[in-house]
Amino acid sequence: MASISAQMARGLCHAAFLVLAASALSGCVETAAELNPEADQQHVHIARRPDVSLASATVAFVSVEGPPAAVSASFIQDLKREAAAQEIAVADPKKAHYFVRGYLSAYLTSDGAAIEYVWDVFARDKERTQRMSDVLVVKGQGDDPWTIAGDEALASVAAKSADDLAAFLSNTPEAVAAVAGPAPHASPNDAKPLSYAPVD
Repeated sequence: MASISAQMARGLCHAAFLVLAASALSGCVETAAELNPEADQQHVHIARRPDVSLASATVAFVSVEGPPAAVSASFIQDLKREAAAQEIAVADPKKAHYFVRGYLSAYLTSDGAAIEYVWDVFARDKERTQRMSDVLVVKGQGDDPWTIAGDEALASVAAKSADDLAAFLSNTPEAVAAVAGPAPHASPNDAKPLSYAPVD
């Protein structure tokens, strides 16, 4: 009975976290006054397109909510580093095509802690275009789930978050347009073998 009660408590905690995360959007993001109800699907895997550039699919990270101030500051640095590694073009909110809000929650488990994170991506028209979420479980002991998780786990969350965001951005119209263009006219005698742009 105790284990069932613990599972129910964790389930209620997760549900409450997602409700609070969703309700916080209405008044905290200038570009997100209205949500898209079709964007509530979670844990959706998006394949990254290798044939596009993300340079035109610019992003502004609006905020990361949930962690203590010190944890948040360290996580944001990790996130910026991982975003650069994924070639995500971070821009000023006034010029960005997409706006991203993050929510992190940490809670104790039977043998450690778990970090649950949610990323909401908004377009310029104030509609949420994508929600990405996942949970990272860490083994350890203690009373503070953030301490149990530690810097390494948060760095892993930042890396996975940047990877998921880059995959989403690679499928946006801006990324497609970055490599699309009219084909130059060439005569049959000028034909050359096809080649692909190098991927760093």
